[in-house]
Amino acid sequence: MGEEPVLRTRIGGRTVDLPGTLDGIRASLPREQRAAFDREVGSAPLLDVPLIAARWGLPQEARDEDDALADQLRTGDFTGFTAPEDGRAGSGG
Repeated sequence: MGEEPVLRTRIGGRTVDLPGTLDGIRASLPREQRAAFDREVGSAPLLDVPLIAARWGLPQEARDEDDALADQLRTGDFTGFTAPEDGRAGSGG
């Protein structure tokens, strides 16, 4: 067989390859997190598995980046975001 599938994304301005299978995600986790991953994936409705896999597959740096963006939006600062309904960039508040 060929190489393991990967997902490619950008984190902190650089391109990063992430595991592209559930087994790959599980193997990339610290040993103490694997049981929680198994429980969550094993008990999830199939439609939720892609979202769960995406969350678990991201390294902590990416989750921190996402949390910072969510915090920015919660404060009402839309700098750097585009409104989908009109396509204009946010003005920063």
